[in-house]
Amino acid sequence: MTNENFPDHLEQEQPAIDNQPFIDRHSIHPLIFAFGSLCLVFILYQVLGGILTFILVGATSVTRENVSVMRWLTLSGQLCFILIPTLLITRLFTNRLREVFPFRVPGLLESSLALLALFSLQRVMEAYMYFQEQIPMPDLIQKIVEPMRKMFEEVMKALLRADSPLELLTVILVVAIVPSVIEEFLFRGLIQKVFERLMSPIVSAVLAGTIFGLYHLNFFEIVPLVCLGVFFGLLRYRSQSLLLPIAAHFFNNLMAVLASFYGLQDENLLAATQSSVNIPTILFELVIFSGLFCVVFIAYLRLTHHIARGIR
Repeated sequence: MTNENFPDHLEQEQPAIDNQPFIDRHSIHPLIFAFGSLCLVFILYQVLGGILTFILVGATSVTRENVSVMRWLTLSGQLCFILIPTLLITRLFTNRLREVFPFRVPGLLESSLALLALFSLQRVMEAYMYFQEQIPMPDLIQKIVEPMRKMFEEVMKALLRADSPLELLTVILVVAIVPSVIEEFLFRGLIQKVFERLMSPIVSAVLAGTIFGLYHLNFFEIVPLVCLGVFFGLLRYRSQSLLLPIAAHFFNNLMAVLASFYGLQDENLLAATQSSVNIPTILFELVIFSGLFCVVFIAYLRLTHHIARGIR
């Protein structure tokens, strides 16, 4: 059988269609793809991971007796139920992984401005958390919320606590290194890039960052988590690289680990109790660090303007 009567343009289009990624071949809407991916990872990590943890450990709470096992189960769960699914799902989205996971090496000044902005933002969020804790709640809500808040605090203290330098290295690996890479691959890599098919890069960064904050299921610190997520997303967009948000994410978590190790978790710069500082002092610190963040981040945006515009 010959191809004499077969249209030339169909012969040329067929290979292109075959080479299209899954999402394009099947005309899947990017929002459906993004939220379906998030639901799948959530079920794998939170539900299946929780069930396996209960089977292997016999409990879902973290104590000093089982904390070591919990840490390694957490690390394994992040690798198996977040990173591997993210990489597999990405292949359904695009054939060019570098578009989703770019690794342009940022310059020294660019990195310094980003990390200084992160430091300022952390101080602003500490002030916010201070004032949030001063908001009175009705007794009925307080009785429901307070046990949950204490449970979150106890879990984090157990995970962050290290009684030796060797254990400190383990905590840094589990709490700082692995999550900073894996979560950035998922949120600033895959999810933010999928959103960019429909939205502007800034809106995509804000939406992905908001989902990042909600994904942690820690509603007592939802505002700081969302702010950090949006900040990481803007770093991803302006730097056109995952390296800078990974580094910022790592240093954010590392500071929490080191603060716990050196007993500073309740003695931050803005103080945790009214007995150590007064409200005018905290307001002053809030204004200073808010101003510092704005100045530094604007300088960062100006420095990276040509990077984002040039690559896009």
